[in-house]
Amino acid sequence: MEQCIVEQGSRIGIVDLGSNSFRVLLGTYDGSQWQNEPKQLWTTQLGKRHSNGLLTEGAMERGVQALKEIVEILTDYGATIRIGLATSAIRESGNGKDFLEKAKQVCPMEYRVLSGEEEATYGFIGATVYENPDFHYATIDVGGGSTEIALGDANHVYFTKSYPAGAVRMQDISSEGPQRVWEETVRMWDELPIEGTFGEFIGIGGTATSLAAIDLQMESYDPRRIQGHRMDRGTIEAMILQLRYMSREERLEVKGLQPGRVDIIVPGAEIITSLMDTYQIGSIVVSEADGLEGWQAQYGAK
Repeated sequence: MEQCIVEQGSRIGIVDLGSNSFRVLLGTYDGSQWQNEPKQLWTTQLGKRHSNGLLTEGAMERGVQALKEIVEILTDYGATIRIGLATSAIRESGNGKDFLEKAKQVCPMEYRVLSGEEEATYGFIGATVYENPDFHYATIDVGGGSTEIALGDANHVYFTKSYPAGAVRMQDISSEGPQRVWEETVRMWDELPIEGTFGEFIGIGGTATSLAAIDLQMESYDPRRIQGHRMDRGTIEAMILQLRYMSREERLEVKGLQPGRVDIIVPGAEIITSLMDTYQIGSIVVSEADGLEGWQAQYGAK
């Protein structure tokens, strides 16, 4: 990853154009590291596409409306470095480029369409805290449209894979029954070529952080409490069983569960338990930091 030199006081705004939500990371460079503001989020459900795979007009309109608000936030913050990162919903859709043209008109910035492997790589870079630099780690990022897995150590990322299994994508399958997501995904995952002493599986992205917030029964989202929170397989399974049989109205009352995620938290959690079963993972550690911080890491002083 090449380093882009920035000056002290530089301000950056990075926008994640995800399949379920758009997120914004704002930060100011103090000369040695980035001082970031809490992330902001807009639920757009861009990944709810037509049966032919195209983005719907309604989804694109929700995305455009979010970007109209986001551009004002970037301007008010004084962000001179502005980057939009498009993920699975946009890269897989035949009209994804059409949406980006509309996006550029309402929120001018540098847009990048990330491959699944790039998503996995930057997620790993942003999330991994090396308690032991000699250990190897894996990140699991269950997004709206896809799931990314990365494996590496403090020096390099040597395995990345993106799978077509996301919380939005698996929503209808999950509604067919409690085992359906597991049946659909369990044969999907590749063997991990771990090259050294293994440390932790790290959960990143909206599904993992939402499950952590629910487990912590948060009245209001606190990223400091999310960072490093550990959940075992049984805890996640218990949440799935409880949430699956709740009405939507009951889910809206669950502490820690954001309104924009009530419809997709169960399939997202089921993807995580499928992975935990496959790789015999007893527990995961959740990271609030993810691909946004990974991309930001390119900017600094050499």
